[in-house]
Amino acid sequence: MLTFDFITLAARGVSSGIAIFRPLYWLFGKCMEGLLIAFNGHYFIALIIFTILTRAVLFPINLRQQRTMAKTNRIQPKIQKIQKKYNVNSIQDPRQKQKANQQMQQEMQELYAREGHNPMNMGCGPMAFQMVFLMGIIGIIYYPIQYILNIGIVTRTADYTQKIAELINFKATTRGSYLQLEIIRNIANYKETLIANNDQLGGIFTDSAIAKIEAFKESLNIFGIDMTATPSLKGGGIIILIPILCLLTSLLSSVMSTLIQKKTNPAMSQQGPQMMLMMLMMPVFSAWFSLQVPAAVGFYWIISNIIATLQQLVTNKFFPPRKNIAREMIENTIERRAREKSIKNINE
Repeated sequence: MLTFDFITLAARGVSSGIAIFRPLYWLFGKCMEGLLIAFNGHYFIALIIFTILTRAVLFPINLRQQRTMAKTNRIQPKIQKIQKKYNVNSIQDPRQKQKANQQMQQEMQELYAREGHNPMNMGCGPMAFQMVFLMGIIGIIYYPIQYILNIGIVTRTADYTQKIAELINFKATTRGSYLQLEIIRNIANYKETLIANNDQLGGIFTDSAIAKIEAFKESLNIFGIDMTATPSLKGGGIIILIPILCLLTSLLSSVMSTLIQKKTNPAMSQQGPQMMLMMLMMPVFSAWFSLQVPAAVGFYWIISNIIATLQQLVTNKFFPPRKNIAREMIENTIERRAREKSIKNINE
C-alpha cells in the first residue's frame, strides 16, 4: 500500500509529477515521442519497442545478479556445514547461544573473505532499477501532455495546472482521477474552454496543440481499450483483460524464474509452501496494482513480463546457471591463488 501511495501521490493532484523523477519523465517522454514519430503515432507499437529497449538496458544487471546467485549457490554447502557445526537453534542457554552465534558469524565472515563473496550484493539492484524504470513509465503515462506532446503545462516560470483544473472543474478526489489524462480523455468537451482561455494559460493551447492532443487520444485506444481508463472489477468490459493478463504473465515469469533457480539450488525444492507464497506474491501484486492505475501502466507491465520471460529463456540457454557456477569456481581459484602468492611474497 505504501508503494502504491508513493507512486500515485503526485499523480492524483494537478502537478507534473514527483520532482525527483521529473528528469526521468523528460528522458522517457523524449524516447516515446521519437518512437511515436517513427511509427506514425501507433502507441501500441511504440510502447512495445520502448519496453524492449528498457529490458535491454536491464539485461546486464540481470545477468550480473544471476552470476551473484551462482556464487552464493556454490558456497551454500560450506555455509550449511558451518550452521550445522554450531547448531545455534538447539542451544537453550541464552549466553551459550549468543556465544555460539558470534562464533558462527565470525566463521561465516572468514568464509566470505576467502571466497571473495559479499552477501550484501545478493540482488536488490535489478528490482530497484525496475522500480525506477516503472516510475519513469508511470510518469509519461500520467503526464503525456507535458512530457510526450511537449505542451508546457508546467514551465520554469509558470504552473498552469491549478488554473486548468479550475477552468474544467476538475477535482482529483475520485479513483483514477489524473488531470492530464482527464484532458486527453475528454478533449472534445474541454477544447473550447481551453482555447477560449488560452491567454490566461500562457498561450499553450493553440490549435496545433489541441490537434496533437486529439491525435494522441486516438492512439490510446488499443484493441477497443481506452488506455487512459482505470480497470475495475465492477465496471466489467474488455478492459478487465488488463489485470487478468498482468496476473497470468507475471505468474509465467515467476514460475520460469523459480524453475531456473531450482536447477542450481536444490534446497529451494524443500521450501514447499514458502516458495509457493513467494512465487505468487508478485503476480497477485501486479494484478492488484493494475486495478489502481490507468490501463496503459498495466499494458506496459504485461509486455514487460512477456519480454522478461523470453529473456530468462535466452539467458538460461546461452548463460546456463551451471556454467556460471563453473566459471565462478575457476575465477575464485585464480583469485585465491593470486592472494596466496601475494601473501607468500610479502612474508619472504
